[in-house]
Amino acid sequence: MRLLARLPYETVFNTVYAGLKVNLCLVAATLPLLLAFAASPEPLAAWPFFTALAVICGPAAAGAFGAFAAFGEGEHRIGRAFWAAYRASFGHALAAAAVAAALVIVLAVDFRLALGGPFAAATPVLALLIALVVAATTVLLATGARWRPRTLLSCAYLALRGWHLSLVNLAVLGTLTAAVAVKPAIGLFLLPAPVLYVVWANVRHLAALRPSTATGRAVA
Repeated sequence: MRLLARLPYETVFNTVYAGLKVNLCLVAATLPLLLAFAASPEPLAAWPFFTALAVICGPAAAGAFGAFAAFGEGEHRIGRAFWAAYRASFGHALAAAAVAAALVIVLAVDFRLALGGPFAAATPVLALLIALVVAATTVLLATGARWRPRTLLSCAYLALRGWHLSLVNLAVLGTLTAAVAVKPAIGLFLLPAPVLYVVWANVRHLAALRPSTATGRAVA
């Protein structure tokens, strides 16, 4: 009973509420992608289309990261914080996601062509490059840096330097993607906020280890 009396119920409630509000905002921000995915009979067969359409996830993720930062500073109007960060970062987040989507499509096509052929030895390298593009773009969005080739390279360096955290980020993002595909209700309304918070926290840890000119707002 004493333990139950000490539990910070208000803090737990506010955190859960904030997570649910972020999830609803993410659903609204990525609605075109979700509708297209739901209407497609074989979404895996049309993966280049959905990879290209997934560029709208860039500003949505940036909005979630901005909401997490605002919540940590005591802001409880999570919806307002999300959309403020979404609008502020829309241009450069969309550009970063577009570049990442284009690179992933090209590398994935090369991977499929090389698989089982005379260039099969190149498939591990191509898979690593795809993972690096996703990890570097995640770092760029979570730090709020503006997209530039030099900034992307700096983010790639950070992702490689903290490879263990990058692997965790890739694993949780992969889990979220699979959950949305298999169990849309759970994947959309329960998992996005916790998964993106883990990604954001890991990137913050990476950014704390970097030189001030490596990435982030110092070069934005």
